[in-house]
This record gives sequence, structure tokens and C-alpha cells, in this order.
Amino acid sequence: MGGGFSGTTLAVQLLRRIPTLSVAVVDKGSVPGRGLAYSTEYDRHLLNVPASNMSALPEEPDHFLRWARANYDPSIQPTSFLPRRIYGRYVSSMLDEAMGRWGADHLRWIQGEASSFAREGSHIERPHINVQLKDGSTLEAQCVVLAAGNFPPGNLRIPGLSERSERYVSSAWSASALRDIPKNGSVLLIGSGLKSIDVAIALKSEGFSGHIHILSRHGLIPQSHRQTGQWPQYWSDQGPRTTRGLVRLVRNQIRAASAAGCDWRPVVDALRSMTQMIWRSLPIKERKRFLRHVRPYWEVHRHRIAPEIGDAISRLFLEGHASLYAGRVTDYRECSDHVEVILRERKTGTQRSLRVDRVINCTGPETDCRRIEASLIRSLLAQGLARPDSLFLGLDVDAEGAMIDSSGTPSDCLYAIGPARKGRLWETIAVPELREQAYQLAEHLASWLRPGLESSDCERLRLPLETLRTAQDPANR
Repeated sequence: MGGGFSGTTLAVQLLRRIPTLSVAVVDKGSVPGRGLAYSTEYDRHLLNVPASNMSALPEEPDHFLRWARANYDPSIQPTSFLPRRIYGRYVSSMLDEAMGRWGADHLRWIQGEASSFAREGSHIERPHINVQLKDGSTLEAQCVVLAAGNFPPGNLRIPGLSERSERYVSSAWSASALRDIPKNGSVLLIGSGLKSIDVAIALKSEGFSGHIHILSRHGLIPQSHRQTGQWPQYWSDQGPRTTRGLVRLVRNQIRAASAAGCDWRPVVDALRSMTQMIWRSLPIKERKRFLRHVRPYWEVHRHRIAPEIGDAISRLFLEGHASLYAGRVTDYRECSDHVEVILRERKTGTQRSLRVDRVINCTGPETDCRRIEASLIRSLLAQGLARPDSLFLGLDVDAEGAMIDSSGTPSDCLYAIGPARKGRLWETIAVPELREQAYQLAEHLASWLRPGLESSDCERLRLPLETLRTAQDPANR
């Protein structure tokens, strides 16, 4: 039981193909099947994708919608944005159903955390992996899949900020993030993406009536979903191979849509199914140019929030309960009862002083695996079993998700799913993409494992799926 979305769906997909497999899901969390993404208890933390597109099974597009109507609310519509905690129940129910169908001998949920891998066997013979858990126990597997989700954000480099700073919280999902904040106080959220939206909603849910300051380099916040119709697919394999050309193409399509009385949203959504193909078609220098110049603008238009949440955030700004700044922090001075933060505005260079009760790091997850403190990642890199991708967005993997080692050779027993594949796929953090990855990886692994199963008369294959949930970002689900 458990393991978050990617580990859960992959385990189910594997057992659907080979019911005699023994699958173990190793998960750090205490609630099976939730991960951090769906462990929230705030009803106003909603999914960022409508119910009609949240099925965990690509072969059953209405699977979640049917479940939600049967187990939550019969009136749920395809366009509804449900609470994330309800989706967590849905993911857990898949594990419960799988346990009931295949039994504990075939599917185990292990609460724990892997600290290292050790490969045994040559590339010629069928290898196996020893997975060392932090509690000292060991699992032996023929194949291991890393479904780690998003890692915590990197520590901010702010003058005056130190490890001893008591009013700074390094992760928005820390248990202490919202603790002991005065109801009428003030908070600075550094980062203006989906995570800061979640924190703002959580603050209001806790009865916070003070002021929320939101700061990011560009001062952009996620746009809201709206029902605005469809737009035809307009990218092909003859499309532009430069960042500038892609931006021009999208802008031209938005102009055409506007002339036809259509919103920009369908124009962006039309690229959804092609995004991975577009990313792979770009030369490495153009991917780097996209990350430097276009990424923040793309993300606030692509990764949108539920209309209800968008309206709530808009009211905060209109009623004067929130302020948005584009710039950076140049000084941090912690006093006994407050923090004084100095901002430098991006466009004017003007300095502004804020007095706040709490500073919360709401920036995106760390992607450079060389900077990630998790012992498992360090073990993989130290042994040369894995290497960073060329953009340092995750791990280097091949088309099937096999980790590529330090010599450039794809592994035959170590795989990754989810955000770890971002360097290769870019679009790899939301349910619509993750369920396809789980489906395709299950097909690939089943074709590899099945011959070994057929050749063994008495020994069942063992396949622990390492789903280390150190910090899965609850956004984009």
C-alpha cells in the first residue's frame, strides 16, 4: 500500500500484466497511497486539472470520474476541480483494490526510506539489486524504479539569512511553516508559483487575516482555468526548432484565436500532447535559451489553477490583503519579534523594506541532483549508477526511463519515473503525463521480466518499486 501516484499506478499496471509478480512499494510517508501531493487536509487545496482528465488509468479515461461519483459526490461533473485530499483517497483505493485482488504476497507496502542501492551480477546475466533501507533492512530485487517525485527547494542565498534564522522556513510543506503566525500578522512568500498559491490558501483556511507579501523574480502568478472552447493542433514535425520561433508561432496562434473570438487558453492547451515531442526536437542550446528566457511565462500559462482558487487569490489582491512584487531579497535582518526584509524591485531598482512575522521559501523544487541531500541520490551518483541530465533538471534516462550511468550506458535494472525525467521530457509532473509513463514503463518491464518468470518453475520474480517521497510537490496534480 502507498507510494504516491507514480509508484501506485506503476505497481497496479505491472500486476495487471503479470499477476504472479511480487511488487513492493517502499514509501516514506505514513499514509499509504497519498504522498505529499495528496496528503493535505485543506478542502480548498484543489486539483489543478478537471476531474475528466484525472483518471490514473489511460485505458479507462473515466475511471476517476466514476469513482468520485460513487465515493464522494454523485453530482460531480467532468469539469469539476475536486479537493486533492479526495484524490488521495482515490489513489489509496487503487492500492486497496490491488491488495484485495492479488494479495499481500504479490503487493506489499513498506513504510521506510531507501538509503542506497547495490547492483550485483554482470550485464550478461540477469542482475539483481540490493536495496538498503534506513532502518537497516534490505530488499532484493531484479528491477528498481525510482518514483521520487519532486525534491525540496534549494536553500535561498540571501544576505543575512543563516541556519540559525528562526523566522525563516526552508520548505513550504514543513510542519512548522504556518505555526504560531499571528492571525493579523504578515508573511513573505518567496516564489509566486503554485506552491505560494497553496500556502496563501492554507493561511486563509487557518483564519489568517493579515497581509501576504509574494515575491518572485518576475512577479508572475499562475493563471486560472476557464472554459473557452477548443483550438486545433498547430505544431508538426516541420515546426520551428528555436525558442524564438516557437514563441512567435504561439503568439501568432493567439492572435488568430483572438480574432476568432477565442481565448489564449485553448492555444496553449493544443500543445499539451505535443510538448514532449517539441522539447526533444530542440537542440540543447535552444532548451537552455527556453529555460533562461521563457520558462516562467510558459509555466504560469501552462500550469493553471482551478477557477475557484483563481477567484480567491484575485480577491486577496483586490481587497488589499496581498501584494505581489517582482524582484529579489537583498537583505534579511531577524529581530526578536519580526523580520525586516529589504527587496530590490526588478524594473526600477527601487529598494523596499518589509516587516514580516514569517518568511517561507515557496520556490520550485531542487532539480540539480548534485545538490540534493537525499542519501539514495548520493549513493546512485557516487557509484556511477546514474548521472545528471545535461540541463541538470533531473537524472539522465533513455527513452524507456532507464537510468544512464556515468559511462553513458543505460541500466538494465534501474529506472526512473516522474520529475526525474524532466531533462528528457520537460512535461513530466502532472497526472496526464505520469499515467502514460506508468503504462508504458509497465509494458516495457513486463516484456523484460516475463521471460524470466516463464523460465522459473518455483521462484517468483521480485520487483520493489522505490517510491522515495522526500518532497513531492503538491502542485500540477
